[in-house]
Amino acid sequence: MGSFEPARSRRVAIAALLAVVVAAGAFASIARADGDPASDVLVSQTVFLPSDARVSAQQQAQLVGLLQASTQAGFPVRVAVISSDYDLGSVTALWRKPRAYARFLGIELSLVHRQPLLVVMPNGFGFNWPGHSTTSAYRLLSRIPIGSGEAGVLAATRAAVRTLAAANGSQIGPANGSNIPPASRATASTPGHRSGNDAIAILAVALAALVVALAVGLVLRRRRRARPAAHSQLASRGYPAAPSEPAIGGRRAFPVRRRWAVSGLAVLCCAATGAPILAVSLLRHAPTAPTTSKTHLSAVATPYTWREGQRRAPGFQLKDQNGRPVSLAAYRGRPVIVTFIDPLCRNLCPLAAHVLNQVDRDLPAAQRPVILAVSVDIYADSRADLLQDYRRWDLVPQWHWAVGKPRQLEAVWRRYRVGVSVKTKRIAGTIVHYVTHDEAAFIVDRAGYVRALYGWPYYPQNVEAALKGLSRS
Repeated sequence: MGSFEPARSRRVAIAALLAVVVAAGAFASIARADGDPASDVLVSQTVFLPSDARVSAQQQAQLVGLLQASTQAGFPVRVAVISSDYDLGSVTALWRKPRAYARFLGIELSLVHRQPLLVVMPNGFGFNWPGHSTTSAYRLLSRIPIGSGEAGVLAATRAAVRTLAAANGSQIGPANGSNIPPASRATASTPGHRSGNDAIAILAVALAALVVALAVGLVLRRRRRARPAAHSQLASRGYPAAPSEPAIGGRRAFPVRRRWAVSGLAVLCCAATGAPILAVSLLRHAPTAPTTSKTHLSAVATPYTWREGQRRAPGFQLKDQNGRPVSLAAYRGRPVIVTFIDPLCRNLCPLAAHVLNQVDRDLPAAQRPVILAVSVDIYADSRADLLQDYRRWDLVPQWHWAVGKPRQLEAVWRRYRVGVSVKTKRIAGTIVHYVTHDEAAFIVDRAGYVRALYGWPYYPQNVEAALKGLSRS
């Protein structure tokens, strides 16, 4: 019996980890941290349309239905509609180069999609199909005119799909939309509209989390008797006694990497996978237009807080989007949110900006904080990049970018213990910088002390509550 229990515990823990891995794999398109929006979407969907595309939901749904019908007819093509350089994220060098971008995107998607791929830009088409010549496809595509505006691009996209499918011997029916399946008519799979896949995905994570929780509970219960001094052992290895007292000037503000037990790792993986995915699924389709209504999400307690006068916020002096000096000290006497943002990010960073914008709009004028957004991308700090985000993200007047030389930014990241990682790759002749970083927002009071730290996902009502608390103190 003694030898059977540890083996059984290991099997349960391994099964729990496998459940987490399977769940995480289902959300690869959400968890990926690169700056090419279309590659994120097309991992799991058939079409990428700009979130601000001026086309009706019916037109979008018809395009999705057309692609579904094409797949059923034997031509499983995926489509990226690129209306502006903004839609390319960090690979703006490929704007108005649809053929080059089709090769680039084909490589990005090669692990999940090695079938036909169509790119549509206002100035032409791009086509990629691993193992197939593209010469005849480009000859056919050159005969299809692309009209002006989003409607013209969308019409050309539909014509291109039908032309390429027909050349492949796949007939996908009339052009009046009568062959579109009912499910596709109802919902378009675009970045700006929630699809039924999100609900299925969230349910899968919930089930996986339940399995992991039950398995880990069983493992911990069986191991508790064998390790009565577990807490003292963890303390001797340097684990903090409680998560509410992380240092800023000393050790990292976020939990430090440790040698977790298999069961503990399963819990962390489940939490790290499920919570952000659930939040992203709810927020990733939030409207980009300004709104004054509160986000209806369950409140989550602030993970890290400090008492008044306990932790001085590290100071910095950088430049704002207009080249003027910007510093934390300049706003002494006002509440400040210090956050860390990638100007070229098209995934979580715009969502975080949306939340902080909503906080400023919801609060009375006297309580609105200054938002200092420290860049985490030294390759995206041009004035054009920053001003473009002002327009696209509809940033509030209280938002100030904070940029500078690489060593200056690195010093700020280090002082705030925010992890930033950059991987540079050459894909299809194009150099791409993939930036991953901690999504963090620090609330600094009027005296210059950190009072709260939020790691993504965080919600407007939590940040608002913390700021209102400062006004009462």
